[in-house]
Amino acid sequence: MLVDICSFLPVEDSFRARLSGWAAIPGYFRMFSKGLSAFCGIEEAEFIRGVDDQSASKVAAFIEEISARRGRPVSEFISAMDDAGYDLSVVFSIDQETTTGAAPLDPEVLARAAGEFPGRLRAMMGLDPHKEDAARTLERGVKELGLHGALLCPFLHLIPADDQAYRPIYKKCVQLGVPVWIHTSVNWAPAHPMELGRPLALDRLCGEMPDLKVIAGHGGWPWVPEMVAAAWRHPNLYIDPSGHRWKYLATPNSGWEMLMHFGNSVLQNKVLFGTDWPLMPLSLAEIAAEARALPLKASVTEKWMGGNAARLLGLPE
Repeated sequence: MLVDICSFLPVEDSFRARLSGWAAIPGYFRMFSKGLSAFCGIEEAEFIRGVDDQSASKVAAFIEEISARRGRPVSEFISAMDDAGYDLSVVFSIDQETTTGAAPLDPEVLARAAGEFPGRLRAMMGLDPHKEDAARTLERGVKELGLHGALLCPFLHLIPADDQAYRPIYKKCVQLGVPVWIHTSVNWAPAHPMELGRPLALDRLCGEMPDLKVIAGHGGWPWVPEMVAAAWRHPNLYIDPSGHRWKYLATPNSGWEMLMHFGNSVLQNKVLFGTDWPLMPLSLAEIAAEARALPLKASVTEKWMGGNAARLLGLPE
């Protein structure tokens, strides 16, 4: 089984929301010009011309143009999954509206896609903890729209993952029996503290809420030893290294050594495969091939690639 725990829904509205979110973070377009130009399907020089030192109205027009050009029917994404051998992808949205002003993707867009292809897509909705109705929004998303979990980005919300502002969302996740994906890694927005991605916050959180199912999005790098220790300590804490080239996990001095060692033994049931597609400059098939090439036991590889996610998401393995 091949399950992608962190992917992107490539419809026009989704492109618009994601690009607008990045545009609202000072310096982000320049910092990530290489990856974002690939995301936009254009050359890096053209991307920089479209966003660098441009007025807000020109950037907005650029985003509209790219979104219309890149958006595609959900059926085409499913075909791409078929071609690459993916059984299921988890797609998501981000809500950072209070802190950056960027409007989030309408959760009904995710719901329609997951509803059209229920055996192939699951969706986690982005939530803003600074909105008073965040927990109710999640409940509606799960009960009425058929969504499957929450997604949070502490560095965008400017609070640590164990902050009290998140607690109503976490309690609702436990009540509904759905997982929460939490950005846990370095961020590249200079004005947003890097420490907001440290895994120690998840250690505190999972210690206080042991029934909460937590996915540490992007794997905790560069604090990988902390991430490994936290996941070892807490049965419901999982590691998703998406957002990083999988081949680097086995590259000496990359910082992933401890995850490779313990992920092949005591943590073999806690690592999840994710692509962060299409930000990675590779096809879905190439990303999966890099992950499958890691020096793991064959049985462990199958767990990482889908078995662990199937268990977490309640899928038939």
